[in-house]
Amino acid sequence: MKKIENKSKPKTSLKPTPMEVGKARSDKPKPKKGEAPAEKPVKKHKVGVITISNVPKDMTDLRLYEIMRMHSAIGCVYVQPKELSSFKTNNNQRKGWVEFISKSGAKKIARELNNKPITGNKSSPFYGLLWNMKFLPRFKWDHLRDRVKYEVGLTYKRLHAHARKQTALNNPHKSEFIKKQAKKAK
Repeated sequence: MKKIENKSKPKTSLKPTPMEVGKARSDKPKPKKGEAPAEKPVKKHKVGVITISNVPKDMTDLRLYEIMRMHSAIGCVYVQPKELSSFKTNNNQRKGWVEFISKSGAKKIARELNNKPITGNKSSPFYGLLWNMKFLPRFKWDHLRDRVKYEVGLTYKRLHAHARKQTALNNPHKSEFIKKQAKKAK
């Protein structure tokens, strides 16, 4: 008898081989039933902050916002109040900070406008005044917010201590006690 050879194709199994399994599988977990698929994290834009060391006395934060908005997109503007700026010295120089949406835009504006006139219009109250601004690298708006809170807290503490001292000096019994304490300290 003749031996019959099986020339048909071998049967392929329905199960994939281990090599195929490794290729098909993803390392990322699939969302469960009823859950939304995980979204990619939104990339934050790098913002840039510039400081203006001497803001004119008549310039408000709104006016500064309008002037800076002509040059680039702006996030926040803060101008230091007169009380905080003239606490130690009796001058009208105030500081201001401007947050720009793009870091490169902030650098460009600080480079171009530094030591340039604020306006060329002779009827403007800012005629003859120069910008004095600097880009602050690695500075975030939260740093400024924390600093302002700290300075305001210090101002209130000083005012409260001064008021307590004045009240004590106006009271004759306490003022004698304070004078005796001062003599003992010497």
